[in-house]
Amino acid sequence: MITKSMAINSFWSAFGLPAYDMYSVPTGENAPAFPYITYDLREDSFDHPVSMTASLWYRSTSWTAAEAKAKEISEAIGSTGTYVMFDHGAVIIQRGSPFAQRMSDPDDTVRRIYINITAEYISVD
Repeated sequence: MITKSMAINSFWSAFGLPAYDMYSVPTGENAPAFPYITYDLREDSFDHPVSMTASLWYRSTSWTAAEAKAKEISEAIGSTGTYVMFDHGAVIIQRGSPFAQRMSDPDDTVRRIYINITAEYISVD
């Protein structure tokens, strides 16, 4: 069975980086190595679009790799959005506004890009 949350995870995991729900990121000695993606998850039903965010996390002195990954994600979504299927429905993912923005971090070698999307679940529940 593919749930709504599994569909969102599969979307973020499709970009070649480990992807974690922001409330389930391993810590301590199990903390992920850079680069990786964290995302928040919100669920609803048809005709109730929800805003969600994700962060791209890189360790570098350059923004090049993080910005390239943000561009890859933007292109995958496209100008009209992309569909991700789950049991009994689908979610349409579209770029939010602003789509991507640089974020600062206390560690000056961490490069974080904050991404906004809108998701609309095409399902009755």
